[in-house]
Amino acid sequence: MRKQRRQRGIAAGLAVLLLAGTLAGCGRSKDLSGTPGGGIWVDSDVAGFVTAGDSFRPQDDFAAAANQDYIVSTPFDPDDGEISAFYSAQELVYARYREALADKSIQGANADALRVYEELSLNWEKRDKLGVEPLRGYIDDIAGIASIDELTAWQGSTERNPFSLGLMMPVGVLPQVQYPDKSTLSIKIPELSLGETTAYTNYNKDALRAREITDDTVTYFLGRLGESGQEIKDVLAGNYRIETFLARHACEGDYNMTETFTVVQNTRKGLADYNKGYPLLTILDSRGYGGCDSFRLDVMLLAALPDIYTEDNLEDLKSFLIVHTIKNAQSLLDRKSLEKMLEINLSKTEKNAKVIFPDDNEIFGSYLDQAYLQPAMDELYLEKYFPGDEKTSQIEELIRDLTKSYRQMIGEEDWMSGETRAAAIEKLENMAVHVVKPDNKADYSKADIKGYKEGGTLLDAAAEGRRVMDAHMAEKSADPAIDRYFWDIYDQPTTTVNCFYASDANAFYILAGFVAVADVLYEDGADFEEFVGCVGAVAGHEISHGFDANGSMSDLYGRGYDEKGNSIDWMTVDDRSRLDERMDKLASYFSLARPVPGHQKVVGSSVNNEAMADMAGVKAVLYLAKEKPDFDYDAFFRAYASLWAEQTTEEAELWRMDADEHPLAFYRINITLQQFDEFIDTYDIQPGDGMYLAPGRRVSVW
Repeated sequence: MRKQRRQRGIAAGLAVLLLAGTLAGCGRSKDLSGTPGGGIWVDSDVAGFVTAGDSFRPQDDFAAAANQDYIVSTPFDPDDGEISAFYSAQELVYARYREALADKSIQGANADALRVYEELSLNWEKRDKLGVEPLRGYIDDIAGIASIDELTAWQGSTERNPFSLGLMMPVGVLPQVQYPDKSTLSIKIPELSLGETTAYTNYNKDALRAREITDDTVTYFLGRLGESGQEIKDVLAGNYRIETFLARHACEGDYNMTETFTVVQNTRKGLADYNKGYPLLTILDSRGYGGCDSFRLDVMLLAALPDIYTEDNLEDLKSFLIVHTIKNAQSLLDRKSLEKMLEINLSKTEKNAKVIFPDDNEIFGSYLDQAYLQPAMDELYLEKYFPGDEKTSQIEELIRDLTKSYRQMIGEEDWMSGETRAAAIEKLENMAVHVVKPDNKADYSKADIKGYKEGGTLLDAAAEGRRVMDAHMAEKSADPAIDRYFWDIYDQPTTTVNCFYASDANAFYILAGFVAVADVLYEDGADFEEFVGCVGAVAGHEISHGFDANGSMSDLYGRGYDEKGNSIDWMTVDDRSRLDERMDKLASYFSLARPVPGHQKVVGSSVNNEAMADMAGVKAVLYLAKEKPDFDYDAFFRAYASLWAEQTTEEAELWRMDADEHPLAFYRINITLQQFDEFIDTYDIQPGDGMYLAPGRRVSVW
């Protein structure tokens, strides 16, 4: 049973006018020219393209036929942007957050911190009364810095600089590139206002849009704090001067592998040769990183920083920090501020945009990450909704079965040599499987989060949350060894509605948030075929990423290079060529598609890795199905179609074609399923039907 839900996007970023008009249902066609669907498929993702009066045969357009009831019975407001099982699952997760906090049987430091955060985030009377004043103390502290030495002290202070702002700051503890069991602290420049560093040399419309958003945001907040127009212009100008310097001196992508091993990845002592005066280690040690002796950073930028880290540039450096403080605070103040931020972002990205203010569940849930409290919430979510191992054991058993399917699939691929096949199986058997529960627990017992009665604010709560996460990272950085397969709850939340493969660790993740998709689709519990149509196909999809054009470039540890700096490619040259040929054939087939009449065609090369994974995931389940007596193929295929059912606007669909590496949802259904004899046979699909694809023209890589 499908729950009928809809999601109001937090930023309302896809709000446009609903497309008027419909396309009539299509019958059998005899002139299928070779394009996907022979020109008779309807882009059933787009609202209005499928109506109650249309008639779709599953043999002609399975996506439209299987999902028609959902499409016509689920209300869609174009201001909401999209409805789908994934968006409904996000709504469910947000609601469960609040339910978990309401459960007084759940106690402890994490629950205490989150209950205070709940009051801080949802008491709009208090938030509105404070206005933007919580920001003032942070801005005034930066503005009062009187010297470079004091600026160094400020960057190194977790009390004054809780959001870890600076020219180069730690972002995570990662495995070393060539050693599978050694760690390194990754240090980067902050996210720049214009986006990529190239935007500061090759100014384009995206950079212009980003600058307008930054200008309007900073102007708004500093204006409310009483700054004059000229003072605001000076802050913005100073920020861009510092950011331009960082962008133009950044060389992160320019190092060869020898330099990466010996320079980019270096010890405390080794950095001395490249540090020409910038007090990086002083700042890091003050923040608790004194035990770390392996750093990964852009040493050319490090060498250049003394040119700008001077008394003469102090005001510009302070402006840079003020702008980035505002970015951290902008969503954590009053309602007026949040409405303004939604308006600014929409006005620069969408035409005819309508701001929809989020409800309480969205306010609480969507800003947990910005308040650095997501790990604590994940801990409570698991305690309430995954108290035992029943759900996770079911998924783990399924994954074991899918792994057997993959082992069989690899063994039967005639394009693989014995050498490549052996390496692929070795990688498969060493693939880490992470199901729902991280390997450690969040601990916010040291977070001093005060409620309004104690003089606390939402912004101060976020500062406390960030201090907890930074302290964890500092402690982690002091251990020179690392378990590449370890799932750190502080690094990767589990209540995200997603699954993914991490190539640098040869690991894939089935997150608790994704399991909520099955709860939305089948609230009374899924049958086996429904379960594998949802969870199984996606798990198989993620496994396959270890063997696609990108994943096949890393070994069983997730490394792309060995200890000597040699590139790792466990495929033979001939096998690599054969894989590329198959990927090119798949891409060429997608490139024939024009989903929205009168608009651009699909760029097949941009979606081929994800399309390959979709097909491989379904194939793995079909291998498993052969071992199950009386497997209901119709139920499985309909469950798979239900997983990708959605409604969106035509504008959003066209945007996704340009920006998303995944195929459009209805292609994930139709093009994926038409590759398999089991699907063709289940619905007696014949030449001339829209879903028919002759065996010799199929494009499944596996």
